[in-house]
Formats: sequence, structure tokens, C-alpha cells
Amino acid sequence: MTNKSHITCHLICKVIDFFGDIGVAWRIAKQLKTDFNVEVHLLIDDFITTQRLIPSLNLSLKKQMIEGITIHHCNFDEDSESLPTPPSFVFNLFNIDLPRSYKALIQNEKCKYIVIEYLSAEAWVDDFHLKPSIDPKSGLIKTFFYPGFTNQTGGLIREKNLFLHRESFKSTDGRKKFIKSIGGDPDMYSISIFCYPTQKIEAFLKLIDSMGIPVQCFILRNLLDLLNIKKNYKMIRVLPYQFLSHNDFDELLWSCDFNFVRGEDSWMRALWAGKPFIWQPYIQENNIHLIKLKAFLKRYCNDCHEHLSEILIKISEDWSNNIFNQVIWHDFFTHQEFIEAFALKQSNYYFKKTSFVESLVSYCSET
Repeated sequence: MTNKSHITCHLICKVIDFFGDIGVAWRIAKQLKTDFNVEVHLLIDDFITTQRLIPSLNLSLKKQMIEGITIHHCNFDEDSESLPTPPSFVFNLFNIDLPRSYKALIQNEKCKYIVIEYLSAEAWVDDFHLKPSIDPKSGLIKTFFYPGFTNQTGGLIREKNLFLHRESFKSTDGRKKFIKSIGGDPDMYSISIFCYPTQKIEAFLKLIDSMGIPVQCFILRNLLDLLNIKKNYKMIRVLPYQFLSHNDFDELLWSCDFNFVRGEDSWMRALWAGKPFIWQPYIQENNIHLIKLKAFLKRYCNDCHEHLSEILIKISEDWSNNIFNQVIWHDFFTHQEFIEAFALKQSNYYFKKTSFVESLVSYCSET
């Protein structure tokens, strides 16, 4: 697909904890630029956190270009006037509140204002995608754009050539090289663990160790240090890894046999890896996150053999509830080959659907 007309946009992101928001924003920005030649201005409020993800970011500059994307340091307080004049399209990631003067400019310039929402597998998303809403304070009209798993949504975030990159990685023995580069043994069963600090990782490691299965677990170093996790087990090797770039994180997921992920960005990268995974949603009050988890598992496992589905649902729900059951994990490893085949099948199925950024660009080109 090619643009019908050149698009210039502001992509606005408030950087919050755990890198999820800026992770999604940076992926969307790169895909807009690389895959569709959109002129992207990424507006963010926290350069220090963002620099972990984009090491070349210069903290002393308020405006700079990286990988063809212009990055602006902004203040999103109500009275702020730090945001540049908006172009034809404004993408507000996760519907943050914007300064009054900037909203007035959107109205005056008659910009197309689109709110990019969080990903959810819940059924109601289909009905809210592309629906307009009026800001009661300013009268500004915004259109909600939802990523999702059905054709009635904007689709899932992924690069045009991601499938080809993944298959090339497999065919060139990329796994062996990558595992060795982070201190691992390519011949061992490998698990990556990327979760929230509330997770009782050590209880899980003890469980797996007691099962007598030789495993190497790759865990983000700062998480390992924060939780003071024991590193010496009979059957398990615990290997810390440093914060990774987007590309390196993909290769970690492609290299491991099983992946634990969290939030939104790493959730989708685990799906695209085509390997078995457990997703931990961002933890919310009143266990709202468990509703989101159930909705995803119902959709993801819909075409799965009943017993395999029961295993995947059980270990996923247990993980988010900090429950560790040896019987169900024994069942998982017994049926590991079939679960791996199912994970690859699901990944390839979603690869065939229109991607989120492709849907977004198509919508903008037609308005």
C-alpha cells in the first residue's frame, strides 16, 4: 500500500512507568516513517526515561531527529504552550489530556484529531472503533482508533517486513548466535521472563527447579536485582540481561522456547514471535486486568484443542494471580510440542491481517 497523499502528523505520548507507553509510541512512529513515509513528529514529556529505549537521544536538545523522526520535548500541563503548531493529523496516544492552547490550535487549523487507544480483545472494542467524541470542555471532536484482533478494529501493531525478518533469523541460525551473545547455552530449553515487580518469580523458579527440568531463564537485570532473586538452583540457570533495544528484544523472544511478557508492547511482540507465551496485563484496581486477560485467552484459544486450551488458560490465569501449580506445569511440558505448533499457527494467522499502522494510514489518506 502507498499513501494517496503525503501525511504529516504529531504523535503525542506521555511517558509513564514501565516503558509501555513510549514503547508503543516509538514502534508506531518508526512504522509510520519506515513503512509509509509519513512525516512524524513525536511529542514526549520525559527524555530521561525515553533515552533507555532510544540511547542516541540527546537530553540537552528540545528538538532532534532520530531515524527520520523529529522528537520534541514538551510539557502537557493544561497551561503549557510548549507544543509546536499541529499539522494536518494529530495522534493522541492513549487519550492524554492536552494543553488548552494546543486543543484550540487543532480546532482552528481544522486538524484531523485521532485518539489511539489501548489494545484489548474485549468484544465492545469493535463498536467503539472509529467513533467520534466531543470534548465537553473545548468542543473538540476526536475520533477513537482502536487496535484489535478483529477486522472491525484497526488491527495489531507490527512492521511490514516483520515476518520476513523472523524467518530470516531462524534460517541463519540467529538463535544460536543471540543466546550465546547474552551468556546462554543454545542447547538448553530457554525461558524469558519480563513481568511486573509484584510477580513472585522466585516461587515459579523453585517450582520449575523441583520438576527436574534443565532450564535457563533470562530475566531483566534490574528486575532481578529489585526482587533480590536467588541465582543458584539445581536445574535452572538464571541469566540476567540488560535493557534491550526493540530489535534485540524481538530476537530474545524469537530465541526462547517460552516467553513471559507484560503490558501492551511486549505482549504483541510475543505473539509475533510465534512461541508459547504468558501475558500479564497491566495491573488495575478491582482486578479489571483479569477481565482483559480472560477476553484475550478466549479469543486466542478459540481454535485450540480443548485440552491444550485448558492448559494455556490455566497457566496464564495462575500467573496473573501468583499461583504456581506443579500439576498444570507438568501437563504443559508434556504437551509442549503441540502448544508450540499452536502458538506458531496463531502468530501466522494474525500476520495475514491488516496491521494497525496500515489501517491508520489508510484511514487518514481517505479523510
